[in-house]
Amino acid sequence: MKKIGILCLTALAASSCVSTKTFNSMKAEAMRLDGELASANIRIEELAARNKKLTTDNDALRQDTARLNADYSHLNAKYKQLLADGSAEAARMLRQLEENQRQLEERSQRVDELEQMLRAREEAIAAIRSKVADALLGFEGKGLSISTRDGKVYVSMDDKLLFRSGSFNIDPQGANAVKELAAVLAQNPDINVMVEGHTDDVPYKPNGQLQDNLDLSAKRATTVVRLLLANKDIAPSRIIAAGRGESLPVAEGKTAEARAQNRRTEIILTPKLDELMQLMDK
Repeated sequence: MKKIGILCLTALAASSCVSTKTFNSMKAEAMRLDGELASANIRIEELAARNKKLTTDNDALRQDTARLNADYSHLNAKYKQLLADGSAEAARMLRQLEENQRQLEERSQRVDELEQMLRAREEAIAAIRSKVADALLGFEGKGLSISTRDGKVYVSMDDKLLFRSGSFNIDPQGANAVKELAAVLAQNPDINVMVEGHTDDVPYKPNGQLQDNLDLSAKRATTVVRLLLANKDIAPSRIIAAGRGESLPVAEGKTAEARAQNRRTEIILTPKLDELMQLMDK
């Protein structure tokens, strides 16, 4: 991703609207946000890859377990036949049978562990969604929606709930929704958060503070993060702000309805599952 904050601040430097001290402060903040966003994107990619590998490994283990069961049944039948025939091969077959049984038990235990962790992940996601839905019940249908996908809970807020057109100052009703969500996050420290700002594709007119839609979306995301962190029980290390501009629309087309859907702020909640990550690393 382009260095959004630095480009914006370069434009600001060319303007007489801000002092050198203010410019340097904004530049430092932009560089910090760029670094945090890059780290967060890398972590998201790693988690997605690990999740895909976990599912693949689980399928492979199921297939191996079925094969070992079949091998065990076949060897057991052959051993009994050899034993009945009084063959010297029976002793070797017995050792092989015992080894296959040991492997089968190990694989079965591995499958059980993986399935238990997968259930734990699904239960954690369902619990987060339930807690958030209860806290924000009064806002659903008023520009706020809650969904789950890719192992995460998405709280999506339309601009009509949070911001006026072209502004990054949060409206009182939207602020109340964010504060209610902050209360849930404060009580559940095992949830990580990414706040993403999104705009439509209508060009933003540059001014003394912002250059384009990318700047606007980043500033809106930062505004929401600061409001969440006003709750002192939330550790700043749990939250990342990201400006997406118009790059990730949820509705195609140039209609007013499509553009309204794309103007949104998404608060993405991910449960911490350290045990699952450790098991995946083995």
